[in-house]
Amino acid sequence: MRVTLCAATYQRPEGLRQLLKAVAELRLEDCGAVDVAVVIVDNTSGGDAAEIVQHFAENYPWPLHYLNEKRRGITFARNAALAKAGAMVSDAVVFIDDDEYPDSRWLEALLRRWHESGAAAVLGAVQPVFPAGTPDWIVSGRFFESHSFEDGASLDDAHTANVLIDLKVLRQHDLVFDHRYALTGGEDTMLFRGLLDAGERIVYAADAVVFETVPRSRASLGWLMKRWYRTGNIEAALFIRGDEGSLRLRTGNLLRGLLRVGAGSSLFLANLLVLGFGRRERMVRPLYTLCRGFGILASTLGRDYREYQEVHGT
Repeated sequence: MRVTLCAATYQRPEGLRQLLKAVAELRLEDCGAVDVAVVIVDNTSGGDAAEIVQHFAENYPWPLHYLNEKRRGITFARNAALAKAGAMVSDAVVFIDDDEYPDSRWLEALLRRWHESGAAAVLGAVQPVFPAGTPDWIVSGRFFESHSFEDGASLDDAHTANVLIDLKVLRQHDLVFDHRYALTGGEDTMLFRGLLDAGERIVYAADAVVFETVPRSRASLGWLMKRWYRTGNIEAALFIRGDEGSLRLRTGNLLRGLLRVGAGSSLFLANLLVLGFGRRERMVRPLYTLCRGFGILASTLGRDYREYQEVHGT
């Protein structure tokens, strides 16, 4: 069996070093015969990460490949990774981000769940790691924690922060990352929705854990509100997916957005009256609904937030 681990990187040299070091320490004693390769796709125009990858490649435990995808956008980088994995005749491709690093048993857990389930994709857990000085309300509010599920549970969504995909199934359905979401994000949501629409399954591996380093620039209310706004953009796009010209669906999106804005505003005011500013995490929580509602409205009117134009954790 051949597995290719892929990560796109953009101006995060320290994150890339941490990722490559942790991947080199993966343990695969219980996986049987597995050929592992690692692909790093540098999405800078100048090939900024080439020297880092070359340094690690000299004594790396597995083949380490470097690609320079000069076209800016996460979809271009991830599709380049898919093409490289396909050229190496891989059975599965595994995605991880350049601001993450895996537990030593991470890949082993993904592969075990894949074999046991026969699913087209396996999603793992992501645990945030906060810098010193992070406000207490951000940690206690658990705003950066991904949803957790029962081990082996079937899912209706996934992301590329920690996922294994059966490459043959992906090719069978002719699925790649949609370049319309190159700078906005949400390209992974759309790809996995395509798998589900094709009748495939996504399952959860609770013990396949990676750790996400949260930079100071993200540990703030401003960044959280932008992220929630962007998730509203993607929710709006999903609602009209495949029928973007439908006036009925666009009207439905406007109504859904207005309802969320109204609900979020009401909850925020209610919390303010009852709690004041004493429990900040409780005050912030309704802003998720409010920002998501504004994101739905904005996307319906053609105003999407381009999250990947900003770089955090450089």
